[in-house]
Amino acid sequence: MGFQPDFAEGHEEAMEFANGQIAILEVARSFSDDNDRPKSKLEVTGRTDSSATFTFTLDEPANVYYTLDGSRPTLNSPRLAAAGMREGAQQITVDKTTEVRWFAVDIAGNTEGNRKETVKVRDVR
Repeated sequence: MGFQPDFAEGHEEAMEFANGQIAILEVARSFSDDNDRPKSKLEVTGRTDSSATFTFTLDEPANVYYTLDGSRPTLNSPRLAAAGMREGAQQITVDKTTEVRWFAVDIAGNTEGNRKETVKVRDVR
């Protein structure tokens, strides 16, 4: 024997589902209207005597491509990953002063210009 909800309840469930679908279309439309380049920033999050840890912050959802060897990054360069479901962006640790170069690309394909910053490590060895 199956369960059939009352029409009123079934109607409300259908409306909730439909509203979710409309919201998805609204999000897709807002992305299609997006012509702004993402803005990213390198943020040092920790230091020890022999290393520095950093990540990138963004003003909108975007992928960050970076290099740690001073070369110009491309879409084939390492991409900043999520540290986990609720942990936010990956933390990157370097053990020597490093020139970091990066750029961000948002979901609409808008590309930030190349950026670079030197992450300094105090070496006390």
